[in-house]
Amino acid sequence: MRSAEQVLKRFLYRAMGKFFSPPVVSSAALPFESLRRILIVRQHDQLGDLLIATPAIRAVRKKFPKAHLAVVVREYTEPMMRNNPHVDEVIIFYERLRRWNYHRLKTFWLALRAGGGYDCAIVLNTVSRSLSSDIIALLSKAKYIVGSDHLPHETHSGEKIYNLVVHRSPGQETEIERNLDIVRALEADEADLEYDLVPTHKERIEAGHIFLALGLPEAKMTAGVHFGAIDPTRCFPLHKLAQVIDFMVERFDVNVVLIAGPNEIERRTFLLSHVHHKVFSAPVMPLRVMAAFVRHLQLFLCNDTGTLHIAASQRVPTVSFHGANDPAVWKPPHPRHIAVRADDALITSITIEQVMNAVERTIAGR
Repeated sequence: MRSAEQVLKRFLYRAMGKFFSPPVVSSAALPFESLRRILIVRQHDQLGDLLIATPAIRAVRKKFPKAHLAVVVREYTEPMMRNNPHVDEVIIFYERLRRWNYHRLKTFWLALRAGGGYDCAIVLNTVSRSLSSDIIALLSKAKYIVGSDHLPHETHSGEKIYNLVVHRSPGQETEIERNLDIVRALEADEADLEYDLVPTHKERIEAGHIFLALGLPEAKMTAGVHFGAIDPTRCFPLHKLAQVIDFMVERFDVNVVLIAGPNEIERRTFLLSHVHHKVFSAPVMPLRVMAAFVRHLQLFLCNDTGTLHIAASQRVPTVSFHGANDPAVWKPPHPRHIAVRADDALITSITIEQVMNAVERTIAGR
């Protein structure tokens, strides 16, 4: 089945390259003043990947302040882009076929073709190369399609979709810089590497009510703890995390609030059974309300997941647990974020002492 899928993808890629691919251009030859409608495609990755891309999106807005700027995202990552001050339009791509219907297909098509299509499409393919992202860029009728040469569809032939190809740096870069490298082909750049995720006033009010309802002792620092991840290899062991929580309460007399997703209730129950001090549990919240809730915290402990980047977007200091993914590439960039990783890159090998030291450093830094 997988080999048949690969054959189909190669056929589509070659067909698109033959019949639809725009002529190759250089960055110096781009008519920047005529780029009035710009499409950014970032629909193939996860929550954290989209937040990591927000400095690049902000860079495009600063370079083209009057352009109509639209971003294509997956359905479940759309909350990360909602209310973004630098984006005019968010276009949803439904990942699963059963989520499409006539109305959604028509809405998607009209969004790509509104105003006669787009002048430029930017495919932020830093993590992986998605054929569906490339097709979206072509359907937008963009004369200029920008993308990285990272992970080409075919290694033995030239690029067939992007007519402004960005060569990936051979050295190690942060994921934020990899996104910025692509938009720098349009002379767009950004020095501020903070993420953009702006809760609405209504979301902040709702989060504030939830925080007050917990009844936390007021004159104490409050630390949030999120303990889940879809991938179990990214989960710091709960029995170790329980000891860290007890340490924080005993050493610093902090309030600890557990934050759980809808599929993490059993894990929360297990964690609570191993903690010897009183902690608080927040109710399951929508992602954007949870982001607004995190704003009330002074410290956030979590695994290397999208939740880490949501907390970072709210400028809250974090201590995060990392496994295979190198934090030098993936960790939020500000010094207030401390990554903990074992020498063997196994999250289960992280010691309690490592985490305690990171917590002490963060609290001392306040």
